[in-house]
Amino acid sequence: MNLTRKTDEKFYRLFSTFHAFSEHLTKREDSELRDKYDHNAFCYYSQPSADEVRAALAYQKERGDTFLKLEGYEPLADAFGMECEETLTMVLPPETDIRSWKTNPDVSIKAPDADQLEQHELKYYGPLYGDDFTVRNNRNLREKLTYLGAYLGGKLVGDCYIFASDGYVCMDGLLVDEDFRHQYIAMTLMKHIAEKAQERGEILYLHADSEDTPKELYAKMGFQAVDKLYEYLCTDFSKLKI
Repeated sequence: MNLTRKTDEKFYRLFSTFHAFSEHLTKREDSELRDKYDHNAFCYYSQPSADEVRAALAYQKERGDTFLKLEGYEPLADAFGMECEETLTMVLPPETDIRSWKTNPDVSIKAPDADQLEQHELKYYGPLYGDDFTVRNNRNLREKLTYLGAYLGGKLVGDCYIFASDGYVCMDGLLVDEDFRHQYIAMTLMKHIAEKAQERGEILYLHADSEDTPKELYAKMGFQAVDKLYEYLCTDFSKLKI
């Protein structure tokens, strides 16, 4: 088993309960943020049957949820018409020389002010997911994770959060203000986290969309792809082929 999976599972258990659902499915469930796909998925361990997917769909409908999500570390032979996205897990080998990473010397890294962080998240995620969801999600994350903010001239211009367990540190939720991009804000945050991880003898990793270009930047920085998660999502139940 890839050791980052163990850390990821502990991350999810901060927010969700797990219970066996059927022979091939385990339900991950967050009662506080039920409209968040990631914390309310069915995890599969091999190909589920059509009957199992029908049961999962009925369960979601009974809960009042308007989506069905399946996640696993191998592609499904039959996705039942669900759309698939792939997410890479990329690890920074501990021997990586990070001294060449370009940073912005005018950027300071510290715990972000809660109100500033909330407004920063609302600016970008509010139009996508709605203000109510964005605020609830951010407050939920802040309760259990460590946030880091990048400040330039007293303004919060970037942030991310980290979760550490069993010698691994996961960095996620990286967001940089569009007015301050191409100024090495993200790189400064990442180098700060990488330095602390190396000092503690921990291994830094992150998740990257396999279709987006950031994975190429991460590879140039020394990150190596070690795992892949397959995520099948349906938000229109009429399109399910069961």
